[in-house]
Amino acid sequence: MRRHTRARMLEIILALFFVSSFLLAGASAFCDEAASILDNQTWEYLHDLGGVSDATDGSLQRTFLSVASRLAMNKVELWMRRGGMDTWVDEVGNVHGRLEGAIPNQKVLLIGSHVDTVKDAGKFDGTLGVLVGVSSVKAVILETVSLGQKIPSPVQVVAFSDEEGIRFSSTFLGSRAVVGLLPESAYQAADENGISLLQALSQGGFKGSRQSVRTANLSDTISSYVEVHIEQGPVLEARGESVAPVTAISGQTRLSISVHGTQGHAGTVPMAARKDAVAVAAEIIHLIESLCKTRAQNSNEDTMLVCTVGEIRVWPGASNVISSNTNFTVDIRSRSDQEREGVVKSISGVAKRACFKRDMVCRVDLKHEAPAANCDAQLIIALNEAIVRARGDDETGFDSGQVHGDSRNSALVSGAGHDALALHSTCPVGMLFVRCKNGISHSPEEHVTAKDIAFAGRVLFEFIRARNKPGNSAHNPTIHL
Repeated sequence: MRRHTRARMLEIILALFFVSSFLLAGASAFCDEAASILDNQTWEYLHDLGGVSDATDGSLQRTFLSVASRLAMNKVELWMRRGGMDTWVDEVGNVHGRLEGAIPNQKVLLIGSHVDTVKDAGKFDGTLGVLVGVSSVKAVILETVSLGQKIPSPVQVVAFSDEEGIRFSSTFLGSRAVVGLLPESAYQAADENGISLLQALSQGGFKGSRQSVRTANLSDTISSYVEVHIEQGPVLEARGESVAPVTAISGQTRLSISVHGTQGHAGTVPMAARKDAVAVAAEIIHLIESLCKTRAQNSNEDTMLVCTVGEIRVWPGASNVISSNTNFTVDIRSRSDQEREGVVKSISGVAKRACFKRDMVCRVDLKHEAPAANCDAQLIIALNEAIVRARGDDETGFDSGQVHGDSRNSALVSGAGHDALALHSTCPVGMLFVRCKNGISHSPEEHVTAKDIAFAGRVLFEFIRARNKPGNSAHNPTIHL
């Protein structure tokens, strides 16, 4: 693990110059500088990272420890350091930026999200939460510098190295390592080139051992975790609201279903004699859709039950060959763990019965499971209060005409899994959703307006400031505007 501190002489000279300019210009200069950071810097950073991709066709893709991922990590760490934070990268590639508190041995408020992406991604998913965190903490540092004081307890921004699970088909690698809950299956998994997690870490310049991975565990030091994230759905846009707190995150199960038949010539095997893996897989997929639609219609709307077949692989995948092996994934989510577990059991039964009927073999494997998580009630209240202050507090300089709706009564349930889900078992978690255009995500069409991003930054700034009002005089960090 490597750390960067603020001990350089040039930075000290810049800090003295910066503080003296505040004292000469007065409080209004601070408001202007902080407002500029919250209103503009996150937007600029987002578009910078949006161009950092492994794909050669112009699309956006960053997977765990890829070349583009490492470049993105370096940029984020640089921005954290320029914002006045102490920085380091842990042994699973998570990037940390910390503002130390005046009172020793206090637990840390952790703010974060992820910098990896899906294939053909949008530039806001995950990255928005990281960069809003960086800008908001930088604005807090500006305030403490102008007052010659230090916040009582530490605040730490973390950019998780892997949440999407694209490379190893195991989600939340970064956040689960931070709370010491990385499962054995993560160590056993291999990417498409047969490289394991520890091998990938070693090749990426890390120690690449189980012991080194365990050093990323911060679970005993975290007071609470807050994540800003695009909604990835259409509700806020329909309500005309920029942001809203999240009350709960749906539980999630990922299954891999394999159908085994008999390979044969497409022109010579009679239809009645075929054991076609594709045909049976298609039947099972249709049955899964019907099952989940019926369950969703008959259950409480708040449970948000959804089922998705997202990946299908056909072997041998030739137009003139009957498939002998077809694999597909099933993603099941619900706010109700009982409902989700019941649907998983039913899907397994549906698959096995369909294969038995055709004298074929099915295998159902559990790839990932995470229980539903309720967000902390006190954090929900605090985020709501921060929304009200950001919307109407003249000290922020924010034009309340830019946002609409009353978020005090508009909390949401998240159907998507987030890093907050991994941290839920260790500490209280809170989430703030930000409106996205047409509810589109995991797509190049993903979009959030600059005004909504600025407002989300102001909400997070107000949240941090309310929970950590400056107190004791102390040495202040260096900030680069």
